[in-house]
Amino acid sequence: MRLQFAMRMREHFNMSARKQNQNAPGEAAPKEAEPKKKILVVDDDPVTVKALTLALTSKGYAVSSACDGSEAIGVVRDDTPDMLLVDVNLEPQDAFGGAALFDGFQVTRWLRNVTAKNIPAIIISATDKADYRRYAAKIGAETFLAKPISNATLLQAIEAGLAGQSARI
Repeated sequence: MRLQFAMRMREHFNMSARKQNQNAPGEAAPKEAEPKKKILVVDDDPVTVKALTLALTSKGYAVSSACDGSEAIGVVRDDTPDMLLVDVNLEPQDAFGGAALFDGFQVTRWLRNVTAKNIPAIIISATDKADYRRYAAKIGAETFLAKPISNATLLQAIEAGLAGQSARI
């Protein structure tokens, strides 16, 4: 009896799927969804990563994350993102005995070199230092944002960066 029920359910779902795939005469085929833009968030603070991920996925972006430069390079090698969102202050890397301090500026340069593409980047930091802003501009970042970052400001900067427009640093 369970087998008969399972077979009827499978047939029902197969028929439903066929009906959805059929177009009425003269009706255009459904438009394919535009692929999601991929954003890589590099930050050593899991709370910040979670908050940024929630804000970005709610707006339709595909988000991957890394907690340090080494992990970020691995992510980029597997699947090149459309945008980088990189924190300035990253924890020392365990791979180097905790002795190597790789800041977000250096990580951004590396990530761009790994892909041989000029991936748009937004540099973020908990402090709004003038030196950070200048260095972000020097490495070619689209913009620099100081935390806390409003969702509206973040999304506006990402949309501008993806469109090839640098926001004012």
